[in-house]
Amino acid sequence: MIEWLRELLTRRRVVSAGEGRRSQMLEEEPTDRFVLIIALMIVFFVGLLSLQIVHLIVMKEWNAAVFNGIMLLIGSIVGAIWGQREAA
Repeated sequence: MIEWLRELLTRRRVVSAGEGRRSQMLEEEPTDRFVLIIALMIVFFVGLLSLQIVHLIVMKEWNAAVFNGIMLLIGSIVGAIWGQREAA
């Protein structure tokens, strides 16, 4: 999962390498720390999602606190990825 995330989070840009039609592809890999944080957030998201499903099955009602946790994690993941993409 870590290598798959690293590949998804790698930033690729085409830059001009000189005169004419020459260009080159630059790849900027994210740091190991960033990839691990995103992976951990995904694991937490799956855990909270399964907790909400179990709560729906057992208690037969929606748990707002678990849903708020899910929304917080979604916002954190999207914000982290967006911030990392826009940083450079």
